[in-house]
Amino acid sequence: MSAKRLKWATKLAYLEVLRRLPDAAAVSLDYFRVFGRFPNLANPQLFTEKMQHLKLQHHDARTPDLVDKVKVKGFVAETLGEEWLIPTLWHGEHLTGDVLRQMPKPAVVKANHSSAQVMFVTENENLDAAARTANNWLSYDHHLVHREWAYGNVRRELLIEPFIGEKEAPDDYKFWVFDGAVRFIQVDHRRFKRHTRQFYSPAWNRLDLKMNYPDAPANTPTPPHLRDMLHAAEKLSDGFRFVRVDLYDTPRGPLFGEMTFTPEAGLCRFEPADFDLELGESWSYPEETNELAQLRSFADAFKLRNKAR
Repeated sequence: MSAKRLKWATKLAYLEVLRRLPDAAAVSLDYFRVFGRFPNLANPQLFTEKMQHLKLQHHDARTPDLVDKVKVKGFVAETLGEEWLIPTLWHGEHLTGDVLRQMPKPAVVKANHSSAQVMFVTENENLDAAARTANNWLSYDHHLVHREWAYGNVRRELLIEPFIGEKEAPDDYKFWVFDGAVRFIQVDHRRFKRHTRQFYSPAWNRLDLKMNYPDAPANTPTPPHLRDMLHAAEKLSDGFRFVRVDLYDTPRGPLFGEMTFTPEAGLCRFEPADFDLELGESWSYPEETNELAQLRSFADAFKLRNKAR
């Protein structure tokens, strides 16, 4: 058996094991796979442990519509205005090459119920093959893999949007919002080619922090519409203990990307690793938050990491 086929067979076997486990056991096994230890779900201290607790215990009835890449646009339009939306050119449960041929190019095809299932389509693509690939995404059970409850309650569809970049995908600004306040901003460059990632404070001071991808040595310039994006992220997150709001900044103004309630399925591999504990200790979840104490605790957690380069 080839290495590629063996890897795929191993993944399918692992998913079959997960399918048969209760949620808490599946979450614990998934956490062990990433960190080599089981999470403390009874008394979570690390941020990643608190994320697993949130996945198991905090099933907010609002979140399925907000992680649905089609339905969330209604919420954004009502909260921020239509001007924040990337238009939906088409959405449905079955994509065909004929539909793709009718779309302006380049276009972006996405699954509404999961992450990382994105395809850029140009005039030179085999559009029938592209449609088959996208339709296969609908069989992927995003909830099953990491027990992210909200995704399991989304009616699966595909959607097509216009490409908003120039020659490559635009920078993706991801606002980490805790109890209604942006605590830091993740910036992803060249997400589909030589991906790099940086972190900044809301005042746009670079943080000494990495996660999953290398950082670039040069600082990212302050986005022109940073103030508007900070306000938008906090407005969209109102009433939630945690949410990551993804936005783009364009010459015509900022645009909404998506909302994520458990980034990386809560399995965030920070560098340095002790940031996981610092971030967890600075967030009162699962207790009720006290706004003033919360602001102070976050200031303590970030004062050593919040440095301009």
